[in-house]
Amino acid sequence: MKVFIYCRVAHNDSFSLEAQETELRRYAAQAGYTIVGAAAEHGSGLTLDRPALQKVTQAVLAGEVDLVLVKSIDRIGREWGMTQRYIDLLAEHRVKLLCIKERCLFSDKAVSQF
Repeated sequence: MKVFIYCRVAHNDSFSLEAQETELRRYAAQAGYTIVGAAAEHGSGLTLDRPALQKVTQAVLAGEVDLVLVKSIDRIGREWGMTQRYIDLLAEHRVKLLCIKERCLFSDKAVSQF
């Protein structure tokens, strides 16, 4: 499975950002996923207009990704409606979103717990 890792912190905290990415890389390796990209940024979760998230989106639209891996659903966005629109975009392209903290997998078919 081709995975794109996405990390975000709200404030300029490089340690937390690096720790998030390390955890996700470890998870991907243990699951046997192939990491095709990773993007990390400092930014507000109140908008989807963030450079690193746009990098993820470009890879999704290009068909390069099967799964987006995040630590928590709120790394995508802080407002549920906006986050749901992004999940819908992923689902339209048959890309899953895996949130390891909540143990949730969002796909074009359903949401499941693991």
